[in-house]
Amino acid sequence: MRSLHDAKPKLTFSGMFAPIRLLRVQALGTELAFDAASLCDVLALAPGHAPVRFGRGLAMSYEGRIVPLVDFRSPAGKEGAMMGSCVVVANVQHSRFAMLVDCIGEYVHVDYAAIRPPEPALAERCPYLEGCISCAGSEVYLVDLERLLGPAIRTHLHGGG
Repeated sequence: MRSLHDAKPKLTFSGMFAPIRLLRVQALGTELAFDAASLCDVLALAPGHAPVRFGRGLAMSYEGRIVPLVDFRSPAGKEGAMMGSCVVVANVQHSRFAMLVDCIGEYVHVDYAAIRPPEPALAERCPYLEGCISCAGSEVYLVDLERLLGPAIRTHLHGGG
């Protein structure tokens, strides 16, 4: 009869979970990654999605609905026209939000063990950062979309800042 003491488990904490799928983007002047599980679509801003001023922010048409549009392009990217810009549409707190970014990269699969905490000073300045990874020789920062979109969520869902 085998006992539990004879078992030699080799399962690590990160081995208990499937790798996380991330979308790499250029935004806010650096390379970021969003959890692909919360993303709905990736597209180029076309005339059918033309942004309009809506209250204090921007909105765009997406799948027959008006969704808030938040501009996360770098300062240099904001100098250019919005048309043709890259848009990432995410589902956050049961609502759709669109984000303008400078460039959309590829999807990558990352083991949880490869995620490191951001430097404390950076995490203090940017509370929406969940961690960082090394990917193709670059530091990529993982973003908590609820924290990043916090002001837009409060304005859209609760009618005020």
